[in-house]
Amino acid sequence: MDLEPGKPVFLEDTVSQGRSMVGQTVRVTGTLHSFNATLDRAILIDNQYLLVIDTSMLGVIKYYFGQTYQFIGVVTPANPPDEQQLISGDLEDGSKYNLEIVVKARVARDVDGLDMEVYRKSVVVLRAFLDKVQPV
Repeated sequence: MDLEPGKPVFLEDTVSQGRSMVGQTVRVTGTLHSFNATLDRAILIDNQYLLVIDTSMLGVIKYYFGQTYQFIGVVTPANPPDEQQLISGDLEDGSKYNLEIVVKARVARDVDGLDMEVYRKSVVVLRAFLDKVQPV
């Protein structure tokens, strides 16, 4: 079984495209907002965008709130009523999220200390390069 590499995407891409991304393997990066061990769900946030991560395939990992994490996994459909209970009332006003999808993570890594602005710029440059050498 071949595993696809995770395409670097921003949380806002995933939130705005929603179900059209189902089946894609992605690499998402953001700050850990919360974690529910009972449901194996993490809430990742970047700027005002929020994404639910299914961590059931990762085993036991100690997560630290407020640290930056990167997850690689497949975008899958979610059950919005189940995901709704994860969204706490303490989110900043204007938060944007899409409870119709989750990323079923197969890889997680702590990337705390990553300069997100530099990371964003590098992803934009990488996308431009790949568009030139690998036209769709």
